[in-house]
Amino acid sequence: MIIDVHAHYLDPAVVKAIVAGEFAPDLSYDRERGGFVFPSVETRPTPRGMTDLETRLRHMDEAGVDMQVLSTWLDMLGADLPEATARAFHRAVNQGLATAVRSNPDRFRFLASVPLPYGELAAKELTISVEEDGAVGALIGTRVGGLWLDDPAFDPFWRAAEKLAVPVMLHPLTRAIMPPLQDYYLSNLLGNPMDTTVAASRLIMAGVMDRFPNLTIVLVHGGGYLPYAVGRLDHGHQVRPEAKSVRMLPSSYLHRFAYDHIVFDAGILAGLAERVGRDRMVIGSDYPFDMEPRDLLGLAEAGLGPEAGQRLGDNALRIFRRITG
Repeated sequence: MIIDVHAHYLDPAVVKAIVAGEFAPDLSYDRERGGFVFPSVETRPTPRGMTDLETRLRHMDEAGVDMQVLSTWLDMLGADLPEATARAFHRAVNQGLATAVRSNPDRFRFLASVPLPYGELAAKELTISVEEDGAVGALIGTRVGGLWLDDPAFDPFWRAAEKLAVPVMLHPLTRAIMPPLQDYYLSNLLGNPMDTTVAASRLIMAGVMDRFPNLTIVLVHGGGYLPYAVGRLDHGHQVRPEAKSVRMLPSSYLHRFAYDHIVFDAGILAGLAERVGRDRMVIGSDYPFDMEPRDLLGLAEAGLGPEAGQRLGDNALRIFRRITG
């Protein structure tokens, strides 16, 4: 089975609820720009294909994908929503994702959206989404408001994910936060992988992976630069007192992560698989955004050999063990 674990979706019913004012005044719709207005930020216009399952299914067929693991759009994580609104909003998002799965149970699964930074509330929503709605994991951003993921406020959420035995996918949130990244789309091309690298490194160095030894984290975009930075992290761990914060060398934690194959270069993909282990690799598309590789399975086979899609699909079934129920 060819399984795409990195694909974004927003149920039209959620859009209608926002437009109708069900989450007002904390969340509304800008009819002129076509974006959603949160307390401190307005989203981009909804990308074409984000809410259309029929178009998605045709695209999957053309790409040779048997199943997508759906997750929300990153602009819709709502980290600045008040707690009560966040609870209702994420419940609606997850019900919409579950509805998509029920409409095509052979083609879709979903990752829960959770109301961080409220750790206890996020743990409850994850539990409901997994046990009642059928979620196979969760998707969160690499940062939540002004907090990095190693903040103790997130521990209830990590604990719930570990108890439920579901992986958590991290997705970068960089939006040109540094002036050098504001040109040439570098906010995405370089900033997104860097955001993932920093978040994953902090989870390692802060001891989160030690405190939750059965937690699995999925890193998109090939893990950013983490697989290529661990040598420097290891050296720092050996010579700098500030970096002796974990028991083992940082490189020892690479196997605790899974990595999608969106690196756009067959040679880099081959090196990534050799570095982290082929059993830790999965397929991702980033649908419906234009950063989706043009030949999803071709990239996998060019870097990892014939029938790589099937092998990476087998990895997905093992890592996302609830895909098969």
